[in-house]
Amino acid sequence: MPERLKAYWMPSLFTLLNLLGGFLALIAVLQGNFYAASWLIILSVLCDGMDGKIARWSTSESPFGVELDSLADLVSFGVAPAVLFLRAALGAWGIAGLFLAFLYLFCGAYRLARFNVIQAGDRTRGYIGLPIPVAAFTLSSFFLWHLTKNNTILECGAAVLAVFLSAMMVSTVHYDWPRLRFRSGGRKACVSVFFLAVLVLMALVPEQVLFPVFLAYSLSGLIRWSWHTLRSAGGGFSSFLSARQRSR
Repeated sequence: MPERLKAYWMPSLFTLLNLLGGFLALIAVLQGNFYAASWLIILSVLCDGMDGKIARWSTSESPFGVELDSLADLVSFGVAPAVLFLRAALGAWGIAGLFLAFLYLFCGAYRLARFNVIQAGDRTRGYIGLPIPVAAFTLSSFFLWHLTKNNTILECGAAVLAVFLSAMMVSTVHYDWPRLRFRSGGRKACVSVFFLAVLVLMALVPEQVLFPVFLAYSLSGLIRWSWHTLRSAGGGFSSFLSARQRSR
């Protein structure tokens, strides 16, 4: 097989593994195996991260790959987590449970479409709204974290989390992805060491660490947006007071 053809097939292979993980997660949910379903969604997130990196490294990005990736993401990070959320936490909520599960799915689909139209797949300047793989990872890791504690699902906690993730996906809050920069020195190097330590903990005790870490990341965009909004409002209020004092 020519090298150029291999370069085009490798990203698509990881995209199909992402889709396979979402499909198997749906089967696991229907069989009542929520633990396996959560891990399969997380593995799909890892495959999704690899296909984009391989496509950029091999300069084999294409419109076909972008569309295939979006369709796979909708299944693995939209449909599978929504069904997991419904069956594992909201089975007794009736129409309200169906509505909340569909709300998550709708917001995920909207987020994917907006990303393709506005950012055109460009991740270099961060993300507008919470990326759907992060939302799926956070929701799935919540079930892992809670199942390992008492083998029951906290219904209200799952509902609040899903609504929060849905809102963040369709928001215009800016999210940056952490990068390791050891050569920068100073503060950036210290932050990189901290992120590396967190990665080690996630690998050693994933069921206890994954959810708190990804919840913190999901909250970070909202906290940063709130801080900038308050600062802007405070600056405007200070300018208003100064203008009134000068007018006197």
